Amino acid sequence: MIGAIRTLTKRMFSPKYLLLTNTVSSGVLLSLGDVLQQVNERRIAKKKLLLKVSASGSMDHIGQVDGQETLPTFNWIRTGRMLTIGIFLGPLNHYWYLALDKFLPGVKGRTVAKKILLDELIASPVMTSTFFVGMGLLEGKTLADSIDVLKKKFLTVYMVDIAVWPPVQAINFFLVPPQLRVIYVNVFILLWDVFLSFMNHN
Repeated sequence: MIGAIRTLTKRMFSPKYLLLTNTVSSGVLLSLGDVLQQVNERRIAKKKLLLKVSASGSMDHIGQVDGQETLPTFNWIRTGRMLTIGIFLGPLNHYWYLALDKFLPGVKGRTVAKKILLDELIASPVMTSTFFVGMGLLEGKTLADSIDVLKKKFLTVYMVDIAVWPPVQAINFFLVPPQLRVIYVNVFILLWDVFLSFMNHN
């Protein structure tokens, strides 16, 4: 069993299948981030409803106050949109890290600093813009409306990005083997995607 898992893992991260692995993992983790965010939204909504029940002293049925407010249902279509965007972003991340390692090989401090700088100046704005515009289009918004949402939320997201991602990427470029870069980043992206889902849906 362990041998089979080791063989499968080795194949997944081989040059032949690495693009597929990075693409699928990006989609799965982005959608999982949305699932976690929706669970959190339901938890917050439930607390608010319970407070209203305590204040009013009436409750028609579980999750409903005075016949008007209910807990939000789980939105699988929304999660599907996040999955779609994740699958689209996966190849972008894949080829981005290949390009960085090709043109800036090595793990010297100056080289890693250049990679982090390029990641923040190029990759981060591109990925953030692609996410918000892509989500807007998938939600049925016009391109103009999607860009307007991006303009409103970009600065907040980018400032948090600058605070969070450089340390993560420093470890990535110093210690992580090239073929594992995207999957390493995707592990942290799971938490980042909870934040992106919150920003996109609030």
